[in-house]
Amino acid sequence: DKIITIEDGTIVGGFGSSILEFAQEHHYNNKDIKRLGIPDKFIEHGAVLELQKNIRIDKKSIITTIEEIII
Repeated sequence: DKIITIEDGTIVGGFGSSILEFAQEHHYNNKDIKRLGIPDKFIEHGAVLELQKNIRIDKKSIITTIEEIII
């Protein structure tokens, strides 16, 4: 009932979007789908690990998101 997609590319038009389209086309109702990735906005330059933390796709943030969805 819960699906999480994680990508190091943009969320818009990415893997998560494909999963949403598939779920809709196949009538997967009441599914909790969470997409993690680079948001559709300007991202400052910086160290990769710092940027991943800012957009919540670093290891700790992913674990936190999974725990929030599971509970």
